[in-house]
Amino acid sequence: MLLLLVFATIQMGLYMYARNVAQTAAREGVSYLRLAGDNPNAASYLTRAEELSVGYAGKLGRLDAVQADGSIDETSGRVTMVVQGEAVLPLGGRVTVVQSADATLEQFRVDPRSVAP
Repeated sequence: MLLLLVFATIQMGLYMYARNVAQTAAREGVSYLRLAGDNPNAASYLTRAEELSVGYAGKLGRLDAVQADGSIDETSGRVTMVVQGEAVLPLGGRVTVVQSADATLEQFRVDPRSVAP
């Protein structure tokens, strides 16, 4: 029973680590995607943000079959990144983790106090 408890704890720890990696990868993608706010070609940021998320989760987090899907909603000013990947668990085969992050677009405006009257 003690060994079963130890292995179950290890399994749960590895699963939680995989979820954390996917969440952090989604946040990294959103951080980059937020910069598209004032750019007229905001879609160009989308591909690069997805590549950053996939690279983070695949190389640093060691998730397999990583997919990242980003979106920019210019109407509401929100960006979203969803990261999905598979983690290999020693006793339980593979488990799929899906995490997402969203934030508002960065929009830079001129400070009215800095403009001469």
